[in-house]
Amino acid sequence: MTTAFLLLVGLPMPAGAPTRAVAQDRPGAAAPAPVSVDVPNREPIPMRPVAKLPPGPVKENSGIVRSRQFPDLFWMHNDSGDEPRVYPIHRNGEAYRSTREPETPGVLIGGAINVDWEDITVDSDGNLIVADVGNNGNDRRDLVLYYIPEPSPDASRTTFRKKVFVRYPGQKDFPAPRSDFNYDCEAVFTVGNAVHLLTKHRSDTSMKLYRLDHPKAEQTNDLTFLEAFDVRDKAVGADATPDGKRVVVVTYKAIWLFERDDASQPLFGGRISYAPYQSPQVEAVCFADDKSLLLADEETGQLFEVELSGLTRLR
Repeated sequence: MTTAFLLLVGLPMPAGAPTRAVAQDRPGAAAPAPVSVDVPNREPIPMRPVAKLPPGPVKENSGIVRSRQFPDLFWMHNDSGDEPRVYPIHRNGEAYRSTREPETPGVLIGGAINVDWEDITVDSDGNLIVADVGNNGNDRRDLVLYYIPEPSPDASRTTFRKKVFVRYPGQKDFPAPRSDFNYDCEAVFTVGNAVHLLTKHRSDTSMKLYRLDHPKAEQTNDLTFLEAFDVRDKAVGADATPDGKRVVVVTYKAIWLFERDDASQPLFGGRISYAPYQSPQVEAVCFADDKSLLLADEETGQLFEVELSGLTRLR
């Protein structure tokens, strides 16, 4: 990559965000080559069934994240077609029940709209962040993140603190041309308070990593392009440890684990582990603890546990 495509970010970054130089991603700019590693043939990783998810998140679950405030609490949500609700569950898949409306699952987010919710994360300030960034047609101009003060798991309704619209600086056509149909996203995570998005490509097998810098509510924020990786499929879910040193990404066929010694380092420049898996349509993943992952299959409503020790180290 030539220095013509590097931008040294001189403005203060959000807490926990990298401050390194980042590659430009703008209309007409040459696309940076994605990082790539050799992938060996191996047997699929064992997936232990945890539970059949209860009504609510079983509809078409597309996001899961572990709470940083409450023990044994994980938040889930459904894809488009559901009300704007988040669903609290225990690690064993059992649902929490609202004290006010015990027969109605989930917590309603007043004022929000579920156009195409694709992932959920949590920041260092205690916000749940729901990413309404699904963009199958690559034609949306209303991609938005809802920042929600994390509610009690037995609440029945709440509202968002702010909503932040985002856009990809490299997209100039709506919809994008089929040769560049790469502005969808189903994988979101945070490092500190900095939200990161991994794109789901339809023109190739790569994914691009973007960061939201200095988010401003009620206006459209350009994302900052960081780097790209050849994931050999479509990225459909992601999560990070609170320190940002480990990031897991799930595709329709495999689990990828990226590890680095410091959150300021390039994500795809560190240690990389991998394992294929078998399940109809997993679209949600999170760290259950330091040694294992939870994966949710939106087609079957099944919740699985996977041991990180079962992944193969590639680099």
